[in-house]
Amino acid sequence: MNKIIEILKNLNKFTKTLLITGIVLILYGNISRIIDIYFFWESKSIGWNILFIGIIGLLLSLIKQKKIEKKKRIFENIGVGIIVFGFITQTILMIVIPFTDAYSKAKYFIKTDSTIKKTVGKINGFGLMPTGGIQMVSDSSGEYGNATINLTIKGDKKFKDITIYLEKYIDNPNWEVVGLE
Repeated sequence: MNKIIEILKNLNKFTKTLLITGIVLILYGNISRIIDIYFFWESKSIGWNILFIGIIGLLLSLIKQKKIEKKKRIFENIGVGIIVFGFITQTILMIVIPFTDAYSKAKYFIKTDSTIKKTVGKINGFGLMPTGGIQMVSDSSGEYGNATINLTIKGDKKFKDITIYLEKYIDNPNWEVVGLE
């Protein structure tokens, strides 16, 4: 415990600010969902990104300290590598997903589904950071795949986080919604 306190004392102000800001934004994002505050729901995903940047700063501080002490730094280096890889992957997905046919179909379904409209009201928009995954397979019989897309729906009554599942079959060129949570 004393080692953790020592490490936190030695962090620079920027890293401390990132860690605290990330935690506060994550907490606000969760609380806003629990008590139905329909403002800045993106804070949760932004908070996680800021927190991970702060963790990179923490790991880099540990690497610097261990280098001075001539200790091994392998786990800290691996941690930085994993977080950077995660950021690169997440950034690519956030850029690519909105331009896919599966995402277009998911948005169309959400905008036209009467059950969702009853729940959230008139849809004013979607969250800034869609996440999920899309898997496509092309072979001699055709193209098929499945997708899972996580979205925040912003309605005039309320906001709602949803996960929408889609599939594309060989004999159908369009994505079909197969589930919604």
